[in-house]
Amino acid sequence: MRTRSLRASSVSTRMTGAAMVVAVSAALTVGILPSPPGTEARDLRLALVGCSVVCVLVWMTVSMRARRVGGVELDKPARPERRPSRWLPLLLAVLLPLASGAALVQAVGPDGDQGRWVAEVYAAGGEVHEVPIDGVVSGARPTGVNVNGTDEYAADVVVTLGFEDSPRRTTVRGARTLGVPQRGDTVSVLYAPALPGLGGRYHGSGFFSGGGAALLWIWAVTLFAAAFGCGLLDRARVHAARRFRGDVHGVAALLLGLGVLCLLPGAFFQTPTWAGWLLSFLAACTPWLAMTWVVKRLQAGCTAGASSSCSAT
Repeated sequence: MRTRSLRASSVSTRMTGAAMVVAVSAALTVGILPSPPGTEARDLRLALVGCSVVCVLVWMTVSMRARRVGGVELDKPARPERRPSRWLPLLLAVLLPLASGAALVQAVGPDGDQGRWVAEVYAAGGEVHEVPIDGVVSGARPTGVNVNGTDEYAADVVVTLGFEDSPRRTTVRGARTLGVPQRGDTVSVLYAPALPGLGGRYHGSGFFSGGGAALLWIWAVTLFAAAFGCGLLDRARVHAARRFRGDVHGVAALLLGLGVLCLLPGAFFQTPTWAGWLLSFLAACTPWLAMTWVVKRLQAGCTAGASSSCSAT
């Protein structure tokens, strides 16, 4: 019966829609958090993005099939339309800035030669090691940072790194220590034991040494946009946007796909600083462009009388 088909389609679209929301939320949450430049973090993000794309395609396919079923229930009286839910506009108000923030976070990290070196070290299985100082080869200079009443100093130091072929003494430039560095103090050094040719470099353990300042700005703007957007999205319009239309959701999905493509060069290659931020900025704009397209198309449909759910209930 057509009634059963309609019910099955409704259940299918809701289930696939919920799976899509969960997958996208997980991908954006992981994307906006800081992560080391190793391949494991990149593979996790790509896996979540791939899962989100699959869920979106499944939802679109099920929704198109549901629209082809069409029809109305003839054996039961028409039910009054349910009031649009409150949680969906709130969720959308959070996911939109979260998507932009996650795109911008992809540009945060080591740049230029340092970025290429860090990527090579992590690709070779490198890690951060605490190694003792064998000697100080330059005068210690204060960095202006004070931690719990102790000044931080920077100096060039000599350390012994445990490479796989044999231990090697290496000079680490700009190593930082709390207090004036002395023989026997430890410093954090990033190196790959399997590739002694890459050497080792000081690895700052502070939050701001790894792009924390940029992360804080991105998080602050994301939180502000989410809080501000919660009071702007109209429940009736968001509810109307749930009903799939190829000319609306299809174009929006293409825009979001372009945003994902903008982030792929930075995931697989060491791009220049300006290129990384430019691509991330373009990707951050695509969620808002997609939302603008959906709103404009729905408004055009309402004006032409093509939709019956444009007005608030």
